Amino acid sequence: MARLVVLLASAVAGTCWLLALLLPWTSTGALSSASLLDAVELIRRGTVDAVMPSSVAVVLLVPSLAGIVVIGVVGFAGRAASVVRGAALVLGSVASVGIGWRLTGVDAGAAGPGAWVALAGVAAAVAAAVATAIPAVKSRIRPRSGPAPD
Repeated sequence: MARLVVLLASAVAGTCWLLALLLPWTSTGALSSASLLDAVELIRRGTVDAVMPSSVAVVLLVPSLAGIVVIGVVGFAGRAASVVRGAALVLGSVASVGIGWRLTGVDAGAAGPGAWVALAGVAAAVAAAVATAIPAVKSRIRPRSGPAPD
């Protein structure tokens, strides 16, 4: 059951991060009517060179790339797939929170639909991590045998 939860939560996280690329991340300001993909395209073309270096475009794509990796390894089992999935979930979560923090200034009112969808992806990634850890914790907890202490 835990494996199914991990797979479903991972797939949800990856899907959220891919969808967030196509949505605006702020509700006010320059990116309120443009998706993150539009921002990447503006940066890549050099339209906003005076404001942002071209390396920012790669950073903005990290959650979506992590989402692609997570979705790509969802059906695979084994230690290598688990490590890749875990690394992509951590990277996507950190990048989503960082980008959201930077674009909205930690103001929930300034967050647009893309930021909320990315945050839902982070919540799904946390759920996947918890579901991964539960069997390991359960196996380490063993009931005491013998007489109960006084």
